[in-house]
Amino acid sequence: MLSGPRDPGWVTDRSTIDVREAPPVGQTPSPARWFTRPHDKLAKFLRYISRVYDLPTQFASVSDGRRRAQIRTEDVLRGLFFAATLRLPSFNVLEGELKRGPFQRLLGQRVRWDTKLFSADTIARVLDSVEHAQLRKILRNVLYQAERNKVFRDGPLGARRVVAIDGWEVFHSNHRSCSACLKRSVREGGEFVVQHYHRVVVALLLGDDVEVVLDLEPLRNLDLRRAQGEATDTHDGEQTAALRLIERLHEHYGGLIDLFVLDALYPNGPMMTAITGLGYGAVITLKKETDEPFKDGLALMAGLPSSKQWMSADGKEHREAWDVDDVETLATFKGKVRVVRVEVASTRTKRSHTWCAAVIGEQARKLSVEVVHRLQRMRWHEENTLFNQWTQQWHLDHAFRHKPGAVTAVLLIWSLAFNLMQLFVYRRLRRPRVPRDPCDTIRAIVAAIREAICALTAPVPWRLLIDSG
Repeated sequence: MLSGPRDPGWVTDRSTIDVREAPPVGQTPSPARWFTRPHDKLAKFLRYISRVYDLPTQFASVSDGRRRAQIRTEDVLRGLFFAATLRLPSFNVLEGELKRGPFQRLLGQRVRWDTKLFSADTIARVLDSVEHAQLRKILRNVLYQAERNKVFRDGPLGARRVVAIDGWEVFHSNHRSCSACLKRSVREGGEFVVQHYHRVVVALLLGDDVEVVLDLEPLRNLDLRRAQGEATDTHDGEQTAALRLIERLHEHYGGLIDLFVLDALYPNGPMMTAITGLGYGAVITLKKETDEPFKDGLALMAGLPSSKQWMSADGKEHREAWDVDDVETLATFKGKVRVVRVEVASTRTKRSHTWCAAVIGEQARKLSVEVVHRLQRMRWHEENTLFNQWTQQWHLDHAFRHKPGAVTAVLLIWSLAFNLMQLFVYRRLRRPRVPRDPCDTIRAIVAAIREAICALTAPVPWRLLIDSG
């Protein structure tokens, strides 16, 4: 809980704005003195999201479907954004914080003890009808600004950007469902039961220090697909949703993306054709030795000496690579495929593991085997950096709101908070991604922000943050 000492909420302090007094005529009020303190993590974070990314103004541009709303959409979005940033586990917890002075001041409101600024029902109504396109636009605007600030120039390929795409199951339930749920039959206790679940495909921009979510696409169930005019008898597959996501990424990000990294679900003609048709390249994991183009690649490698041997930077692995290009065996893909196989042996345990990848796209096929292998293994960052954090740290395996539209809205808002926290910690504060678990660094920053919120003695002047000096 963000509980602080019980006080009137309007006690004047020399280090804060005296909110009871109007500024002299012709003068603009200035933010609190704490706002300029160099070591105050909350002040730094508020300055960062306001001055660099203009978040208050962007929230004000979002609308929802409520009629004659008494609570502004931007106020609810601000509350949801900080619920995500502070890792609150549910809307019931958020509703409790909305009664408390520290969180009310954080949202820029006068303290009304034991009176909620707005209810969980209001939050639900906003999430049910908020415009996803507007939330996605905010997500894009943040990343456009980060690109202008040269944030993504130090990635695995320098100024060239690499995006991992993978599917993730948000949550499932045997008892609750909504009209957007996917359905499957699972065996429990000796009998089959119907399980309802939500799944999304997520695009993560990979990097050595900062990794951010570009966009996400939910899988549609049979009813939604038919309602949108498709003649089908199945739910969306992950690849179908991934194709929609890649097309939207091309529409909105275009040349910001150079290369995709995909898992073993995707080495097929339709996906390869779509990627290369949009002018992109891809590194795609190969696992089934009986499938094309893996089978022909292995046949061409048979009896050939390795093309490259090297040690990992830390000296813990010996790597040996075989590399063949110009494989043309897929009837559904007209382009050429490069197949790279790398045998990795641990210098400590002597155990070995094989990594195989298909590389498509004119520019991608020119990459060195070291880079191809590195990119293939970086795909696991989406599991480790994103999905594990979302589950263990951000509580996104919990159904905050199980209604059509609300699930995607929550994921988009939480992605925005995730991105801004990554940018703040690893770029603004220049914290290295250490110790071994980089989550420890962010947890420490979140704890410092919580403490600073509890110490607030006046409302955060959101209207002044952008123009303050």
